[in-house]
Amino acid sequence: MLKKLTIVLLLTICVSVIAEAAKDAAPARFSLCPGFGWPKNKDVTGVNFGLIGDMEKGKVVTGADWSLFVSLTNNIKGTQSAFVNISKDSEFAQGGIVNIAEDSKGTQWGLINFGKNMEGLQVGLINIMDNGWLPFFIFFNFSK
Repeated sequence: MLKKLTIVLLLTICVSVIAEAAKDAAPARFSLCPGFGWPKNKDVTGVNFGLIGDMEKGKVVTGADWSLFVSLTNNIKGTQSAFVNISKDSEFAQGGIVNIAEDSKGTQWGLINFGKNMEGLQVGLINIMDNGWLPFFIFFNFSK
């Protein structure tokens, strides 16, 4: 009985903390193509779905960004997953065939990974990182 009460109490605290952090954010968003997403002009704390996913300039996805084909979401705190991922100013993990990041902290998993000013790790067949251990390396690369 005490275990169940403790679990319920912890879940209640977690939900209230998440709800407080997400006051002005949508829990989910759907994007058909760039410029056509719903809801508009809101940050997302949860999941951003899309065929070709994007976010309005200055808006942030905290959680997961999943797109069927391409994800063009610039500001992410969480995961970004699509065949092609392009991001900027993010703290995240990218997973896809091609991953491109600029001014980011995180991890890239894919066949081709590119990071301009990235702090983190790349794992894939081709890994290019301007500030990496080496500018180009196969199988993995990491920032200096």
